[in-house]
Amino acid sequence: MLLFLYWVFSCVMEGKEKTIIYRSSSEAEYMSLGSTTCELIWLLYILQDLNIICCKPRVLYCDNQSVLHIASNPVFHEKIKHLEIDCHLVRVKVQQGVMKLLPISSQEQLADVITKPLNPNKFNNFISKLGMINIYHA
Repeated sequence: MLLFLYWVFSCVMEGKEKTIIYRSSSEAEYMSLGSTTCELIWLLYILQDLNIICCKPRVLYCDNQSVLHIASNPVFHEKIKHLEIDCHLVRVKVQQGVMKLLPISSQEQLADVITKPLNPNKFNNFISKLGMINIYHA
């Protein structure tokens, strides 16, 4: 699940269920990062067509240190050869300044508000950070 935020505009894009078996969680997250990069580029083209200028670079937060290392390390290892296209795409877009990858703690991952059950305090904290309100709050 991808979450893009632009000013007041927020859009949640859901990926279709895939029948792919990943060898590791890092591989799955890196493939997701490649897909997210493609979605980001697509969204930027749409915003450009609407004459909406976005800040640069767009920040993507990642809670997987291995994925951040693969994205920032120009050395290509044999173990990740099957990720070659995604690696190249992500690295090029980071180098071009289209996006910036930053680490985030798993405890602070805002996408959890959409994908996981949270206690009320954490839920309210996350939705306030996203600029949303809880319509069921008493």
